[in-house]
Amino acid sequence: MTSQLPKKGSVMQEPQPSPESDTAHHRLLEAGRHLFLHQDYQRVSIRRIADRAGVNSAMIAYYFGDKSGLYRAVLLSYLNPVKAYVLENIKRFPEMSFGDLFRYFYRYAPRELIHMVVKSALYAPDSQRQWLIDTILRPLIQQVEQQLDHSLPKGQIHRPEQARLVLQSLLIAPLLLQPVLESVSRKPMDDAYFDELGDFIGTLLDRAFQPTDQDE
Repeated sequence: MTSQLPKKGSVMQEPQPSPESDTAHHRLLEAGRHLFLHQDYQRVSIRRIADRAGVNSAMIAYYFGDKSGLYRAVLLSYLNPVKAYVLENIKRFPEMSFGDLFRYFYRYAPRELIHMVVKSALYAPDSQRQWLIDTILRPLIQQVEQQLDHSLPKGQIHRPEQARLVLQSLLIAPLLLQPVLESVSRKPMDDAYFDELGDFIGTLLDRAFQPTDQDE
């Protein structure tokens, strides 16, 4: 039996954006979010960003240095609140089961963030991709793994690198491929669907990592 996933408005709260006035800095971030999400990095020009934000293009250099700096600021504007939120709630629920972990991630992970991170990892220039991995992804994964380490099954996990890849794929793929999967199945993947999917994956992993007679 899995523990009850806390409801919105109770213990766990969704990350809330910090209140910001309608400044040029804020408008540039919003414009960058939209353009970088829907276009390849190379096709997004400084002029297009400035035009969408309704500001002089020189403001990009003033606030962010260049297009690369704005791109990183856009990613951080998504990632920093989510990172703090995830780590705080993992600390609150140290006995989180596999089912809890997947239901929690599916419920609260921003879809836009996942698409931007994957696009960055696949298509951004090498320097941007390496920055994303070194500055954000690797430290975050290490922190999450440390927090969850004591709640993982105590049985021996063979091929830990492959096990980690499986876990990461199961977390990301349903959210990244949601529009395609909905078109194929012709069924909406709503919160209830993802809760059931998380429970199902959790049950499979609990059985897969259950200690064997040799481990006991």
